[in-house]
Amino acid sequence: MRRGPLALAQQVGPHLHWTARGPRERCTPVKALFITADLGGNLPPTLALANALARRGLDIEIAGLPQGRTRFTQRHYPPSLATTSEYGGRGLRKTSGMVRLVAGRGASRLSAALVARSRPNVVIVDCLLAAPLRGALAGGARVAVLFHSFGGFFYGRFDRGVPGRALWALGLRPRTLWRSAAARIVLADPELDPMSGVREMRDFTWVGTAEQGAEPLDRGTRPRVLVALSSTDWPGMLGVYRRTIAALSTLPVDAVVTTGGVDLGGELTGAPNVEVRGWAPHEGMLPAMDLVIGHGGHSTTMRALAHGVPLLLLPINPISDQRLIADTLAAAGLATVLSRSAGAARIREAIATTLADTALRRNAAAAGERLRRSPAGADVAAARIMALLKAGS
Repeated sequence: MRRGPLALAQQVGPHLHWTARGPRERCTPVKALFITADLGGNLPPTLALANALARRGLDIEIAGLPQGRTRFTQRHYPPSLATTSEYGGRGLRKTSGMVRLVAGRGASRLSAALVARSRPNVVIVDCLLAAPLRGALAGGARVAVLFHSFGGFFYGRFDRGVPGRALWALGLRPRTLWRSAAARIVLADPELDPMSGVREMRDFTWVGTAEQGAEPLDRGTRPRVLVALSSTDWPGMLGVYRRTIAALSTLPVDAVVTTGGVDLGGELTGAPNVEVRGWAPHEGMLPAMDLVIGHGGHSTTMRALAHGVPLLLLPINPISDQRLIADTLAAAGLATVLSRSAGAARIREAIATTLADTALRRNAAAAGERLRRSPAGADVAAARIMALLKAGS
C-alpha cells in the first residue's frame, strides 16, 4: 500500500545519524550518490533531496553536474557533461550528447564504474537517465529512482511514447528499469498528478512537491507579473518572450521577465513597465506577484502554485511534461493555457482575462495554502531513503 507523505515523514525523523553499522555507532557515515544531469527543472528537486539527506547525516556525492554547480562533493561523469553548454553541448552536439547519456552503452559502463569507485550505500538516479540507471543496477548497489515531475508523464507519454519505444528497442525499457530499483520516488503533488494512486503505479511513492512557498504579501492595486519560460534553450523561445513583452507593455501592470541565463539567440528589449533580467531567484519575487507567465515546467509551475499565484502557461517543448502539466492545471481551475505561437494581442487578452478571473485566483490561493501546509516533499523523500537504508542494514 502506498503511504502518505506525512506517514513517511514521521517514519524516520531527521534526528537520526546513520552510519555503516547503524543509527548509533559513530563510524563511516552512510553515503548517497546522485547520478543526474543539468536538464533544467530536474535540478531544484534533486538538490533539495540532497540537502535533506545531508541534514540527516549522510555524505552526499553528485555526479553529472559541471564544477561549481553544487556545494556537495562532485564526481566526474562525462556523459552528463556532454549535454551542457560549458562543455560545448549546443545544438546538434547537445542532442547527440543527450542521446549518448540516456541510451549509450558508454553511459552504462561509466555509471557502473562510478558506483564501484564511490561504493555508496544508496544510489539515486534521475528517472530519465536510462543507460546510467542500467549501469547503477548492474553494479549491485541499492538504487532509488527519482521522478521530478508528474508520474503520469513519465509512465505515460515518456515510457509509452516515442522516447520509451526507442529506448525499448535498445533494451532500455524505462518502466522495466524503474521497477528493478529498490524504490521509485515521485516528487510531485499527489492531488494534481493524474496517475497518483492508479493500479499500474502502486509501487511508486508520491512524496509531494519539493518546491516551497510563502504567504503572499500585500500586492497593492497595480498587478505584478513574473515571466519565467525555461532555464534551458529551445527553438522559438525568443519569439515567445518578445511577443509576451509586447503584450505586457500595453497593459497597466508591472512585470519582470527572467530568462534563466539562457542564450536565446537574440536580445530582449524591455519597456517602461517591463524589466528584463537574466538568471534571477524567483522565491523573493513570488510572494508579491499576481500572475506568473510560464512554460509549464514542473519546478517553476509548482513553485508559483505553492505561493498561491495563478498561472498563464505557454508550453514550449512539445516532447516534455509541459503540455500535460498545463492541461492538468487548466482542468483544475489553476491556470490559463495558450499555444506558444499565440500572438501579442492574444497574449495580452489572456493576461487581462486571467488577472480578472476571481475564481482562478481563489483556487490558486487555496492550492497554495494546501501545499504550504503539506510536509516538504524533499523531507518526505529523504525519510523514504532512510527507511530503505534501515531495511537493508
